[in-house]
Amino acid sequence: MKNRMIAIFVFLLISVSLAGMAMSKEMKVFAPNVDIKTGAISVPDDYTRWATLGTWAHANTEGEPGSHEYHVVYTQPETIDYYQKHGSFPDGAVLVKELLKAETMQMTTGPAVSHATTLKGWFVLVRDTKGRYKDSALWGDGWGWSLFNAPDSKKTVSTDYQVDCIACHLPARDLAREDAHEEDKWIYTLGYPVLQNK
Repeated sequence: MKNRMIAIFVFLLISVSLAGMAMSKEMKVFAPNVDIKTGAISVPDDYTRWATLGTWAHANTEGEPGSHEYHVVYTQPETIDYYQKHGSFPDGAVLVKELLKAETMQMTTGPAVSHATTLKGWFVLVRDTKGRYKDSALWGDGWGWSLFNAPDSKKTVSTDYQVDCIACHLPARDLAREDAHEEDKWIYTLGYPVLQNK
């Protein structure tokens, strides 16, 4: 009888452990800046410690030479490793585009040298290979999409990615590698040489 009670106890203990592991795996955060229940995206607190994918300069279109804005794009180092190995973005990859105002001045290094000044906001993308938030207007085409105005890094100003975000990413599809994963064609990977295989 004692052996039977021990066997039942061990069986229950193993069952509870396995159930707990299954639940924790199911509830595992797939990206550090996504509320797993609602799909709400925020700007990751530590993104400036991540790897820099690349920087885009937006030129002044009237008057003075130089740039009026910089877009510095960050991602987790493991995203770069994965992309170099597989040629695609992994589930949970986060891309943070930091939007910075810029000024241009004459310096000894040149007559029109631009530099970043103040933070305007952020645009954040989160790769979702599983289609987790089908009911959200900010998730689709393989990504979560959100724009944030500084200084509020927690509340997006985007309401619908198809209206607010996708138009700026349409040219990326024409510039993408032919063999790129369909959802990865939304990303301007041509501006990120670090993603190329070493």
